[in-house]
Formats: sequence, C-alpha cells, structure tokens
Amino acid sequence: MEALEHPKVKAWLEECRSKGTRRSYSARIKTFFLWYNKPVDEFLSLPSDQKRHVALQFQNEGGRANTICSTLGGLNSFLDTCDMKINFKGKMVRRELDITSHNFSNGDLSKMFDLGNTKEKALLSLATSLGWEVSADLELPRKQLQSYIDRAKSENKQFFYFMSQRHKTGVPRLGVLNPLALEWCEKWLIESKDTAPRKRKADKQVRVVSEVFDITEEGANKIMRRLASEAHIVTTGRVHFHKLRAWVISGLSRAGFNEFQIKFLVGKAIPATDMTYLYTLQEEIESRYPKAFEEYLNLKTPVRAVVDLSRNLEAKTIELEALTAKVKQIESSKSALEVLLTRVLELEKKLNVKS
Repeated sequence: MEALEHPKVKAWLEECRSKGTRRSYSARIKTFFLWYNKPVDEFLSLPSDQKRHVALQFQNEGGRANTICSTLGGLNSFLDTCDMKINFKGKMVRRELDITSHNFSNGDLSKMFDLGNTKEKALLSLATSLGWEVSADLELPRKQLQSYIDRAKSENKQFFYFMSQRHKTGVPRLGVLNPLALEWCEKWLIESKDTAPRKRKADKQVRVVSEVFDITEEGANKIMRRLASEAHIVTTGRVHFHKLRAWVISGLSRAGFNEFQIKFLVGKAIPATDMTYLYTLQEEIESRYPKAFEEYLNLKTPVRAVVDLSRNLEAKTIELEALTAKVKQIESSKSALEVLLTRVLELEKKLNVKS
C-alpha cells in the first residue's frame, strides 16, 4: 500500500488547515516512505529509539539540510497524531540560510522583464508587486485578480490595495497591485481568456497549479532561469523565483519602510502586543508606496539610477540658473559702472577746459 493511501496518513492529511500544508506534507511523507521502502505499519511498530535511528539514517544519507528538515518535520507531524513523536535529542540538522541563490538587482529584473512575453511580464510584475511566497502568487484565484483589476479601473486608481491572509500561518497582510501589475495582468487575463488549461498527470496534482498562469512552482522557476539566461545575466548562484520576495523586501527597506510596514506587506508575523499600536499601518503604507515603486520597485527601467540622474540634472539646472542670474546681475552692474565712469570722465574733461 502506498504511504498516502494508509488510513492514518489520510486522516492526518485531512486534518491539515490548508491545501498548501496538505500538499507539502503529502510530498514529504511520500519522500520518506519511498526511501524507507517498507510499509507504514512496519515503521509505526518500531520502538521509539528505532524510529529515531531510522529517521537519522535518512538524514545522514545526504541531501540539502532544509529538505531534510522539511521531510523529518512532516514525518514528526504525522507521528505526533499517532502519539509517537520522535525526540531527536538535538541530532537533527539545522536549517541553512539561502546563500547559494542569485540575488536580483533592478537591472537584472528589468532586462528579464523586457524579454518576457505577456504571460511572463504578468508573472514577474505580480510577484514583485505582492512580495509574497511563490505558492501564494500562484494560488491567487483568477476571478479574484480580475475583480481587483476591474475595481482599480472603476475607481481610476494606479495602485490597488486589498487585505489578504497568509494560508500557512494565518498572518494578515496587505496586498498591493502596482501600475505594472495591473497593466500586464489585465493583458494576460484577456490573452489567456479562451486558453484551456494543460492536462497534467494525476500524480502531480499535489502541486500548486496556478489558475492564472497554468504553471506549477517548478514552472515558475523554469521561467526565471530561462529569462535570466536569455538576458545574459551574470549570476552568483542558483536562480530561484522565491528570491523575488527578497528583492521586494530589500526595495521596501531601501525606500525607508520600517519593520512593521514591511512585515504587514509581505505577510510576516507582527507580535500581537505591537499590532495594537498599528491602526494606521495601512494608511502609512498607501501614502509611501507609490514613491517606493517609482524609485525601487519598477521593472521597466533601472529605476534608481534614472531617478538619481534626474535629481542630479535637476540640481545642476537649478545651480546653472542661479549662476546665470548672478552673471546677469554682474553684467548689469558693470554696465551701470561703465555709464557712471563715462559721465565722470565727461565732467572731468569739462572742468579741465574751464580751468
């Protein structure tokens, strides 16, 4: 019997709070029992120390630390429902920071955006507008996205703000659709209106498949890798879609957003004791976001460089105008002095004649 068909596994998955958690746990438990290559009941019958031993064997056979942590975390969640949770006694590997992925610059994403087709422009603009995790970008319902665009148009708004809730943690967050996202998502929704979704194999249905873009998370990563390659981006590591979220957070920080404002936008938890003081948080964000978009989050051009150049030119223009005015003032004074000198010379000449 396949692990996912086991009655206890099925019951455990049915109790997951969200579809995303269910998909993730399904993949993790399947990975572990494919490696274990024995029935679920046989593993459950092992003494607790033997369960830990087998789980650590799985860990020590190698692989990425974060993948191992996710798999063993899923396994322990399942065992917890059976009152058999493993105590790893500090022997489980720790999660690692992602220091091997490429960090995007504005220039990178501008080049990739310019090369993308309508679908890819819509995907990039939406992801860099929301700053959410990839699964949330892909899970946004088509009708909901369309309704946001329609509402923004009816109210003649360049920026549309809406409340959302992160499925994984239940944390509230403020979604933002900036002008680029509104423009290209609308174009893609019109272009893809009559396109039937691709047929997918049944065993892949555990993955998130976007209603809007008809791709999975891996499909989103493939788009990013291809665009980076075609744009001849010199990368410093693996190209990953999830790094778009880091790019948004970085841009907001450089634009002067504080910690609470950034967390509220991307869906990171704010302590309840602090939330009580943040009644005006949405208002603060809405007043500051348009400028942040123009200077740091617009994919159409290397925005910051253009803004800096524009400001420098403006400053030089003001300085030049001031110098021009000063020169004119000097020239005017010079002319007055010349007239005065001429009159003095004429008077002096008359006096000499009389004498």
